[in-house]
Amino acid sequence: MVHKIPPILWGIIIGVLVSITFGLIYLLVLGEPGAAFYLFAGLVFLGGPLIAGVVAVAKTAGPQRTRAFFFPSFVTFGIVSVLFFFIYLIQPIFARTSVQLPEVCNREAGNFNPPPHLAYPLPDGDVGILIASNPQYALVNLIDYQQPPFPSTVFLVDKSNNIVTHRMDFNDDIISAAFDEFTLYLFNDKIGYFIDARTGEPEKSFMTMDNYGGLSESDRPVLMAANSTGEWHLETSAVITSWNSDGSVKSRRYLTFDGTALGCFVAGATHNVTVIK
Repeated sequence: MVHKIPPILWGIIIGVLVSITFGLIYLLVLGEPGAAFYLFAGLVFLGGPLIAGVVAVAKTAGPQRTRAFFFPSFVTFGIVSVLFFFIYLIQPIFARTSVQLPEVCNREAGNFNPPPHLAYPLPDGDVGILIASNPQYALVNLIDYQQPPFPSTVFLVDKSNNIVTHRMDFNDDIISAAFDEFTLYLFNDKIGYFIDARTGEPEKSFMTMDNYGGLSESDRPVLMAANSTGEWHLETSAVITSWNSDGSVKSRRYLTFDGTALGCFVAGATHNVTVIK
């Protein structure tokens, strides 16, 4: 006996497949270009559900046609929304990298002593440690290791004229940073600041998603140990998405971070740990 697939189910199947196809084109074929995000979001969240309703209506006769349109459309939209949150919110939680800090990285006071290959002279004569840089800008951290928890001041420096365009003060030395084009991604432990390096001003975003875990006692901050282990791990990667008020989108940027914590410098690309006090 052959069972006939109900029209509503047909609509849901085809609508979901259409939305997934558009999503895969954006994610895998095009490589998630920010300029095309809203176009493909419309195709995924509106096009697929609309096609689901149309397919179901085409296979339905009589007074059930209205229900046949809206029900598969809403179901398809719900399925696509779940997939979106999984890809943008859940999956990045498990896509992380961290470095375990050795015992020499601790909260004992000392003298700030950045090694020559990391030392960066500031315009006022102080010497800080280079945390992140690109061809045009440098992010430099100046740390007071005399007084735990080691207050820090970070400086965004324009390399072309050696002028500080932005500075921020923090209560500790748990600082990580990375550049992505003209955006500086700066984290003080788990709190992020996204700065336009060209202006030194915070980027105007109305929504952001990131999985950065900062300093924690686990290499998987989402799965924290119930009891203190005495071991510390500094996150060296992040997946960041931001929707900006100017209409631009940065979709799932995979970034590698260098940073300082507990008197040590951690190189995200090599996982090398250097004592700086």
